[in-house]
Amino acid sequence: MLDRIAEFFIFGLVPLVVGVLAVPEVTNAGEKTIAGEVIYRERIALPPDAVLMVELADVSLADAPATVIAKRRIAPTDQVPIKFEIGFDPKAIQKGRTYTLQARITVGERLMFIADTGHQVDPLAAKPQTVLVRMAR
Repeated sequence: MLDRIAEFFIFGLVPLVVGVLAVPEVTNAGEKTIAGEVIYRERIALPPDAVLMVELADVSLADAPATVIAKRRIAPTDQVPIKFEIGFDPKAIQKGRTYTLQARITVGERLMFIADTGHQVDPLAAKPQTVLVRMAR
């Protein structure tokens, strides 16, 4: 009886556990991404606790707040340009709508830089984007 239990662990359970651990993380096959960089013109370094937030938003309705489709929070490790990638569900994109990338850099609760103009984008086009942010006053 003890031999059967040992045989089960050696030839049954151990290969199963190893197989499960060896499988890479499952990703959403239908997910699309928008990639690009955020830049600013000022010649200053970002503090080490700066955070970049980039959002893909539907801004189609003029009298309503933007609907955020996807967002990405990045703690920059280098200075500008700061690279980003946002994953989103392509089913959330509707023809005839207007989409923008919105970006801001904060330090704690203080806004340091913000994209003050809409950076219009076609989310389904695989074109790299460059978003200019300006110093907040």
